[in-house]
Amino acid sequence: MEDMLATALQSVRQAAQICTQVQNNLVSDDTLIKKDRSPVTVADYASQAMICTILKNHFPDIQIVGEEDAAELREPEKRELLDKIKSFLSGWSDEAILNGIDFGNGQPAETFWTLDPIDGTKGFLRAQQYAVALALIKNGQPVLGVLGCPNLGERGTLQYAIEGQGAFSSALYDDEFSKVHVSESNPDLPVRFLESVESGHSDHGLQGQIKANYGQRSVSVRYDSQVKYAVMSRGEADVYLRLPNPNQPDYREKIWDHAAGVAIVRAAGGKVTDISGDELDFSAGKKLSNNRGVVVTNGLLHDEIIQLIRKQQ
Repeated sequence: MEDMLATALQSVRQAAQICTQVQNNLVSDDTLIKKDRSPVTVADYASQAMICTILKNHFPDIQIVGEEDAAELREPEKRELLDKIKSFLSGWSDEAILNGIDFGNGQPAETFWTLDPIDGTKGFLRAQQYAVALALIKNGQPVLGVLGCPNLGERGTLQYAIEGQGAFSSALYDDEFSKVHVSESNPDLPVRFLESVESGHSDHGLQGQIKANYGQRSVSVRYDSQVKYAVMSRGEADVYLRLPNPNQPDYREKIWDHAAGVAIVRAAGGKVTDISGDELDFSAGKKLSNNRGVVVTNGLLHDEIIQLIRKQQ
């Protein structure tokens, strides 16, 4: 497990560095106005190629379930996009990049990696918060998680957790890690709800009703991506809800959108379930097919939040 952690940290750091370079060089003030997603596409592919290649070199027999594949990049008309990716992967051949991306085409197994090379597309394009998220799944549960958050804090943030050993955080490129822990609840303290910047990610009507139960104690804290898990794990928020949108009753969360964050928040003393209070099941494929929604809390508020959800349904 220690070898796996060292490799995971190395790969996420290197991918985060590439993502930062892409963001600094390709994201401009009018990126969102022009609806130009090319910068995040370049970073997505480059990040996945880097992480998957490092993992495969060290652990060739472990499957990797990533978000991207290289099929589109193999088309001749995508030559310009591939060249852009190549410009951020110095010394890499076309085939090394394409094969590296496709190492992420594995299937869930008893033990496998799952990767989101960039979680938080809009945050990346706004030059704000996004995360590089990697987790190791064993028997349906994340037992190791790494989150690289290049824009969280003055020098970025790197967090990791190993099941049973706690959760740890440092500046992105530092080697001095400090143990982190979720917040402690107190009737006199605010209840800080983490919310997505993008409105389509949850049922905000139901969330508003739940927040209303706390009156003036309720406070909103907005972040993109799995950065929310990083914020929760170090005690800077108390509740994060992904409530099913009633307009999308069949929607299920993707495993790579939560696995690393779940590992870290749990190791930091928090609790994560679905909206029924059941454990998240990462063994059902590329989606959390056996769960509806996600409830993340500091643990002390969890049962109360689940009861409030049930009352509103």
